[in-house]
Amino acid sequence: MGVPIQVARLLLEESKARPFAGSLLTLGRTSVYVTEAELRRFARRHGVRLADDGGPIGLSHNPELAACGCLGDRSFFRLLGFSEVTSVDASNWEGADRIADLNRPLPEELRGRFDAVFEAGTIQHVFHLPNVFANLHAVLKPGGRAIHGMAPSHNHVDHGFHQFSPTLFHDYYAANGWRLESELLCEFTSLWLGSRFRPAGFTVRRYRPGCLDELAYGGFRARQLALFVVASKVEHATADVAPQQGYYRSFWSDVSERERTAGRGSGPSRRRSFDRLTARWPWIEPPLLGWKRLRRLVGRLRPRRLPPVTARY
Repeated sequence: MGVPIQVARLLLEESKARPFAGSLLTLGRTSVYVTEAELRRFARRHGVRLADDGGPIGLSHNPELAACGCLGDRSFFRLLGFSEVTSVDASNWEGADRIADLNRPLPEELRGRFDAVFEAGTIQHVFHLPNVFANLHAVLKPGGRAIHGMAPSHNHVDHGFHQFSPTLFHDYYAANGWRLESELLCEFTSLWLGSRFRPAGFTVRRYRPGCLDELAYGGFRARQLALFVVASKVEHATADVAPQQGYYRSFWSDVSERERTAGRGSGPSRRRSFDRLTARWPWIEPPLLGWKRLRRLVGRLRPRRLPPVTARY
């Protein structure tokens, strides 16, 4: 998916909270759908000072985007504050600096080298996700950040191998002791203008475990959903703990109260009450199903109960 202007603005906000510096590894060559003028305009709006080092500003490695004046990935990230930008990809079709498969451990010389890793819609194309997360951990310096710039979550069928629920990132990074800096839901309508990805109606909401319980089945309708997640590799962070989904841990008796409330939900207990009712009076099942269908139809006309909006881009 690359970096549309809305994701560039989220990166500016992240830079404002925790300034970028040092070395960056990008997973794949990053297509940037942003011109230099647009980036400078929004940097002023967000109160971020770009890192103008006097070097030449390069255009995109994609000739069609370059013709639109879109920034090259190295220039884009250099303006955000990184002094070194390295890309890794499974093939050389876009001119990556290093050729390596994220399904397997990355080369030893890349380990512990980077202050941040960025991907904007790359890891959904990698089959072996546990190895992806292990590689993120391996290449980052202590204190480094993993930034998922636009991980597809809903209505991206066959775009890649995976679509991601936000609980994946939350539960994985929490279980492995990382510090979650940002967990955002980005709801949008996908639009392309020529070669440029220009999503419309970009609505940003902060994710918290349990906030989507009522929307898990069909709650996002025809719009698309992507995730913006930032996690820091703090001291003692690991990569090999396989998480259990927080929603279900909230019902287990052998977890702490903190872990239980982290994945709150009410589904199983409510389903059991209906099961008991229909087992006692089987004749009530058809009218009950009819009533639930009617509620579902009416519910689709009502405003959805979503987390508060933090930004509209």
